Amino acid sequence: MKTVLFILLALILGGLAAFFTLREKKKCPNCESKNITKTGKKIHEEETSIAVIASPTSYHKLEYKCNDCGHLFLIKQRSLLFE
Repeated sequence: MKTVLFILLALILGGLAAFFTLREKKKCPNCESKNITKTGKKIHEEETSIAVIASPTSYHKLEYKCNDCGHLFLIKQRSLLFE
């Protein structure tokens, strides 16, 4: 029983460590500040060349605003599920 609990705890801690280290750290391209917020604007894109062969690769760009300098910018992210 102790071995099972140890393995579960190790898996949970390993998953949390991977989540926090692999998470993308977003910065303002103008002033390099991490003090940014989403504006809520989302732009969808698809690669149609891949859509003919298999399921389409879908992307979306999210708009962010820097709270320090006021700069608006877009960050491209891959969509895992189609919306």
